[in-house]
Amino acid sequence: MKNNFDQYTAISDQNSPTEEGTDFEVSISGLTKCFGDILAVNHMSLDVPAGCIFGLLGPNGAGKSTTIRLLCTLLTPTEGTALVGGYDIIESPVSVREITGVLPEEGNHTLYQTMSVYENLEYFARLYGVAEGEIPQRIEELLSFMSLWERKDDRAGELSTGNRQRLALCRALLHRPRVLLLDEPTSALDPVAAKRVRELILRLAREYNQTFFINSHNLPEVQRMCDRIAIINDGNILMTGTTAELRAKLHAKQIFRLRTSEDVARVSSIVESMAFIEYVRSDVDSLILTIENPQENNSILLQTLLSQNIKIIELAEEETTLEDLYLEVIKGGVDK
Repeated sequence: MKNNFDQYTAISDQNSPTEEGTDFEVSISGLTKCFGDILAVNHMSLDVPAGCIFGLLGPNGAGKSTTIRLLCTLLTPTEGTALVGGYDIIESPVSVREITGVLPEEGNHTLYQTMSVYENLEYFARLYGVAEGEIPQRIEELLSFMSLWERKDDRAGELSTGNRQRLALCRALLHRPRVLLLDEPTSALDPVAAKRVRELILRLAREYNQTFFINSHNLPEVQRMCDRIAIINDGNILMTGTTAELRAKLHAKQIFRLRTSEDVARVSSIVESMAFIEYVRSDVDSLILTIENPQENNSILLQTLLSQNIKIIELAEEETTLEDLYLEVIKGGVDK
């Protein structure tokens, strides 16, 4: 069989939501989860359009995995709710599970280690209610795409961590779900395997209008894949939008790279004392600066440094990256 998804189609109409006309495939409203005194998710509200690759970005312990567990109905909210494919996670949990594919955190540990690769997928396909006659074809398509077909008779426990992660992703795709909830989908994968997974996600979203809700702390990956992004920390959504929209929320502050042959720490101490410098970060032989009103203040900056015999190699404007935005938002330097 060819190593492709030419036969892969979106989920059938029988799994359409009971409420027609919803504009969003995932719609979260006031979602809150407490574990005793710990507030893991704090009144989260956001919407994810159909066919969107949505990235929930934040550090470890920010509330990302708890959000996935709430959306796939493994946890019950303390307050609030969410609609997934039009189904309420509290009122219709079985329907939510039918139309979602889930790759939990450390999903490779949720496989049956003593069963073969093929047996794992065969077992889960039957649990998902895949028609018996379609199971062999779907398994071969997925394993071939993930370069696991030759390992189909090996026990899952004999696979490397990366291969088990790929197998867990195959399992999440078996029943052709409308919504995929993926918790760190490329963790433990080598660069080649991670690239294949990103390509798969992009193709499924574009060609089959599948919706992806992806947790990650991998900034470059989110920037490459996601249409929309939300930044979360301590259970709170700090900002949401496209990368372009998030950049715009920097209030048109301009970021510059100052390269010097001098000791960076010494230059940083001088720069930090200037009132118009709003943010300073060391980066190897450079300083990354956010400068208020650079048209007027850049010349003052240069004159001050030159007067103290600082040798300047370059002062150039930097394109704002997702990393810049992320660091600014997490440290509270950008308004919501």
